[in-house]
Amino acid sequence: MLGKYWDVVEAYLNQKNFAQMEIDSFIQFVDKKLPEIVAENREIVPKIEEVMIEVEKIEVLKPRIVEADGSPRTMFYPMEARMRNRTYSAPIYISMKLLRRDVEQDLKKAYIGELPIMTKSNRCWLEGKTKDELVAFGEDPMDFGGYFIVNGSEKVLITQEILASDRVLVGEQGSDKIVAEVISNKGAFKGRVRITRSNDGMLYVTFPASPKKLKMFVLLKALGMLKTEEMQNAFSDELEVRNDVLINLENLMVKTEKEALDKIGKFVAPGQVEEYRLRRAQEVIDAFLLPHIGQDAKDRIAKAHYLVMMATKTIEKAHKIRGEDDKDHYANKRLELSGKLMEHLFRYAFKYFVKDLKFQIHRTVTRRRKLNISTIVRPGAISERIRFAMSTGNWIGRATGVSKFMDRVNYLSPLTDLRKVKSPLDKNRELYEARDVHGTHWGRLCPIETPDGPQCGLVKNLALFSEVTTETDDLQIEKIIKDMGVRFK
Repeated sequence: MLGKYWDVVEAYLNQKNFAQMEIDSFIQFVDKKLPEIVAENREIVPKIEEVMIEVEKIEVLKPRIVEADGSPRTMFYPMEARMRNRTYSAPIYISMKLLRRDVEQDLKKAYIGELPIMTKSNRCWLEGKTKDELVAFGEDPMDFGGYFIVNGSEKVLITQEILASDRVLVGEQGSDKIVAEVISNKGAFKGRVRITRSNDGMLYVTFPASPKKLKMFVLLKALGMLKTEEMQNAFSDELEVRNDVLINLENLMVKTEKEALDKIGKFVAPGQVEEYRLRRAQEVIDAFLLPHIGQDAKDRIAKAHYLVMMATKTIEKAHKIRGEDDKDHYANKRLELSGKLMEHLFRYAFKYFVKDLKFQIHRTVTRRRKLNISTIVRPGAISERIRFAMSTGNWIGRATGVSKFMDRVNYLSPLTDLRKVKSPLDKNRELYEARDVHGTHWGRLCPIETPDGPQCGLVKNLALFSEVTTETDDLQIEKIIKDMGVRFK
């Protein structure tokens, strides 16, 4: 009987690697996410008139080493990085165009820093090597890869467990409030949008950049849902839902879109003139309210319908038509692998690179020096921030312990580190339900392996054959659904 199981293990290992999901995640980060991050900052406009930087293309090479005399050398292998206490990293180049008065002044492929490279990934020199070749390079032919080498130390990024973005969860808040909330994610921005129903049936909305809770129906007016009949028809036909809608409509004091925007403007821009209040209110709801739906004026009506859907679930929970959503259910969780964690880190580092680039342009122009790309680009702005985070484990968002030294006590120790999953919840709080084994862990997480003490139940381990898929492009999914015969309005 045991032999059959070993046959399955052997067949799995002949096709896949226990660290393959980490490697795939890193490859997706380098090949897809890096160009997207650069595209978000395609035009860099400093506070100097008539000067602009256009960023066109990012390229990550394979690891190299720069010797003491300044000469670079390719074919830099992981074992050499370990022996010489160096970082196994590759140079990053970006094609940049300097424009002044819309006239091209300089065009260059600029070196902007170093990116630590995951072993056995498509940017690693070990990719595709045979066992004999790996032995010749001083590597263990049975090594899984999936880790980094920083200052000679093997570092593994711990998979982070988070609540799923863009997913509405309904629950109770205290004894008198029902809440529906969603974590809206767009690029680097994550904002929690919450709809609260009080005991008297009134609905309120809170979202980032809004200092106070807003009456939901005022926000619907501001989003372009102007007619009372349109608002009523947007909700479900349940009697309890209709009654709550009527209660909110009776307390609605604004009649036009302009009045609704001005009401919001008095919260987000108090003491300003009306014109500025209206413009600021539009900017806030476009940028910070449900950004995953869109951030343009044309997306406002879609945001209104999304809020209606959230409010409907809130009312249904208040009247016990539906139950409470289980936050511990693994369908409501997502796992951030190495690639996603590196994406967060690089986006943060690139933000400071852009900021430093603007400063260098301003300083060069004010000192009346010649402006060119070579003098304004400082590679350390990216390299040092990435290296510091990976060395210390202190990530963005005040997360700690994201990276750790890979355990090499025995053959199974690295495997344990590569399959570890960490929850962001506070280890000093009891949180009994969050620490318990959930039914949805079956076949995905090991129900036994977890540390003793404060981290019990918050640090888990993936099952041996469980896999975490990488992100799939929304347009690709939409195409598959259309090919199946589903039609979108």
